[in-house]
Amino acid sequence: MIEKFLGKVEGIFNYVTLIDMGISLVYVIMGLVFYFLPDMSNLIASILTGLVLILSGANQIYSFIKRDKIHLFNNNLIYGIILVVVGILAMFLGNVLSVILGIYFIVSGAQKVNYGILFKKFKEDSWLLNVVIGVLFLALGITSFFAKGRAIIGTVGLGLIGLGLINIVDDLLIRRKYKKLLK
Repeated sequence: MIEKFLGKVEGIFNYVTLIDMGISLVYVIMGLVFYFLPDMSNLIASILTGLVLILSGANQIYSFIKRDKIHLFNNNLIYGIILVVVGILAMFLGNVLSVILGIYFIVSGAQKVNYGILFKKFKEDSWLLNVVIGVLFLALGITSFFAKGRAIIGTVGLGLIGLGLINIVDDLLIRRKYKKLLK
């Protein structure tokens, strides 16, 4: 019975982390485009950002629904709903991209801090890294509220590159640790 449960949990965990890594790769690509093409239309940036936020939110909601006693995903419904709503707003209110991305960075930062606190409870080595990353993204989110014009696109580009790369590394570390626990 326990093997069946662990197999189901492992399948959900693998799916969620692989989707998260894919979304993180899209962050890196978007970040590169934003950084190297800051004059790109705000509308196009808003649509791309909106789509990524909606996909990320849908993944959060899915991980909440399929969590099966994985306490790490308990708050993902809240994060997912916020990300979907912000994604829809980003697509239709393109001229407020800096505010929308600021909200997104704040939500992502809060989620990383939350994961870090949970990781500390489970004695996961990467807990402090998650807390520090979360605080950095909270700061980036607050900063983006005050940036104007081209500066926000370049800043957001660098932030997205960092967020994407850090999320990929974090997911790989968590997956490696998780596989050790199942052996």
